[in-house]
Amino acid sequence: FCNPAVAQVQNMPLHNCKMPCGRMSRKSRLCGNLILAAFFISLSSPTFLVPTVSSRPSSLTPRVSRHADGKVKLAAAEGEVKLSSMTQSTVNLVKNIAGAGMLSLPAGIAAFSSSPKAVVPSMAFVLMAGLLSAYGFVLIADACNATGELTYKTVWEKSVSKSTSFLPAAACLAKAAIGCISFSMILGDCLSMMLAPLGLPGIVAGRSAVMLALTASVIYPLCSMKSFAPLAKFSILGVLSNVYICAFIALRCLDGSYRAGGSLMRAAPAAPKLASVAGSAWSTVADPGFAVLLSILATAYLAHYNAPMFYEQLAPDPETGKKDGRFFLVSMLGFGIAGLIFSAVMVGGFLTFGKSSMGLILNNYAATDTLAVLARAAIALSLITGYPLVFLSLKKQVVDLVGEAGQQFSTEKPRLLTIGLLSCITLIALSLRNLGKLAAFAGACFGSFLIYVAPALMMLGAQRRGLAKAAGPAARAVQVLMIPLGLSLGVIGAIQSLK
Repeated sequence: FCNPAVAQVQNMPLHNCKMPCGRMSRKSRLCGNLILAAFFISLSSPTFLVPTVSSRPSSLTPRVSRHADGKVKLAAAEGEVKLSSMTQSTVNLVKNIAGAGMLSLPAGIAAFSSSPKAVVPSMAFVLMAGLLSAYGFVLIADACNATGELTYKTVWEKSVSKSTSFLPAAACLAKAAIGCISFSMILGDCLSMMLAPLGLPGIVAGRSAVMLALTASVIYPLCSMKSFAPLAKFSILGVLSNVYICAFIALRCLDGSYRAGGSLMRAAPAAPKLASVAGSAWSTVADPGFAVLLSILATAYLAHYNAPMFYEQLAPDPETGKKDGRFFLVSMLGFGIAGLIFSAVMVGGFLTFGKSSMGLILNNYAATDTLAVLARAAIALSLITGYPLVFLSLKKQVVDLVGEAGQQFSTEKPRLLTIGLLSCITLIALSLRNLGKLAAFAGACFGSFLIYVAPALMMLGAQRRGLAKAAGPAARAVQVLMIPLGLSLGVIGAIQSLK
């Protein structure tokens, strides 16, 4: 790190660059102050207040009645959870997918090539993975519809096997828990780094203090919400943050600031490394390091542990009262938009820094880069708005795992359950600096299972048991092929994470 205060907070060595960047310029310092002031003012604004929700159990299935003209009318029962529109669901899905993980994609290319040609096959694989991930997401909804169940575990029990239902339950629980822990760690690191140049005491601006304060004042109220629908107004901010990060990375790729002789190149932690190689673009994937990008893609699109809840809380078509067509559109739009965001970040970051691309691409940009400061603030906002979506899944998985006792406790004391889970997550995040190989190993294994293997097994099982209509030859072939594909990606990701 170039900044001594940041290095002290992060317990990392100073970067000995050739520019006097130990201190931020007055302009950058003023910009940082303004950003932080606006950020904390926004946290205290009324828009972050959470409406009181009833602790009584509510039915998530709307009452349906018909007008004289035959149109379906959805009647909201007292205490019923508000259903999400297609727009709300799509925004929430994009936010759920496009998180901090997208910032590792440039490093995925750097793991196997330093040539700009490598972006061509990489983009192709990003889009292919997005299409298969969206299909898996839809398969989960189809399995929910066929079995009449709304959790991964219970759908698996009815379609595959009750004795092995612990597999999807454990995978969903592990991925949601690791996601929450990772979000807390990244937020603590990012915000403490932003506060470090201000010279505040560690008890106020240190990593632990920031993490505790943020959890109590912002994360807890957001995680206390009962439905995805109210989160749309926050998720749209997260989506806009991701759009800004994409625009920033694209701008720095095009303006040449980090190229040889550029205004920011000497202040960057590592010089860009790009080289031309012989052969076609597709020849670059012959390098064994290509498996690193595959392992990242195995979890980059992961939102499937939330698929039953997205399906459950999506409002049906007012004309027919069905959800299938609307859910298909939500899935394709959500994963398609996320794929475009992934491609922009991956290509822009790699073409700027090449082989020097770090695991978190924002770390490649200079501390004196004002737009990079804004990008770090944007990813913090993105994580804050995405945290509740992951936490809702974790909370539901824990309740389902415990059974009736857990359901009763969640109904009678929902806030106490939220406080307990957030306390455990925060304590673990405070004690860890880097999830390292454990998070990578768990992500690759559980992510591949939830995205590819489990949806295909559940849908094939539902068809075999007569719960769902038999798929056509092409659809069945894709479903069958998804199983070995997911297993292969899981094994590759696990091997790479252990190296």
